[in-house]
Amino acid sequence: MTADLWQETRLIESPQMRLTEFVVPTRCRLISPLRERLLSAIGEFGVASGSRENHFCLALEEALNNAFYHGNLEISSELKEDGTSRYVELAREREQLEPWCSRNVRITELVGAPGLWITIRDEGAGFNVAAAFERCNDPELMLASGRGLLIMRGFTDELFFNPRGNEVLMTLYKKD
Repeated sequence: MTADLWQETRLIESPQMRLTEFVVPTRCRLISPLRERLLSAIGEFGVASGSRENHFCLALEEALNNAFYHGNLEISSELKEDGTSRYVELAREREQLEPWCSRNVRITELVGAPGLWITIRDEGAGFNVAAAFERCNDPELMLASGRGLLIMRGFTDELFFNPRGNEVLMTLYKKD
């Protein structure tokens, strides 16, 4: 199924762990099947279930949306908040235009008995992570779309961004 959607390379595969790299073209319609593929690792390795799995799903969805829409397609959250369809229309336009259409989202999945680690990297300019989290701490400054970072922070066991702000590492540890 993924051969025509994205490149998926299994670097290590054993009953104890799996290391997979993904190269995904910037096509927003791929977010949902990609999310489902990445979430399948949770069940396959018994990392989590129930509400922990559902919560991680929300965090993963936010991270993927950020990489595709804000990172690679460089679409501002402000367009989403204006109440028009311009956000989605601009995404469709940019998926067909350079430089956006040539960009990829790169993902590394490491899953095993201890848990799941997913790294998502886009080819965008990144963002000021500290400033974004600072804004999230002040309800008066937080925009409706700013909740994504809070969801990611709240529904992962650990969350790290690179200094540039175009790569996130999300962890979910198996709890006995």
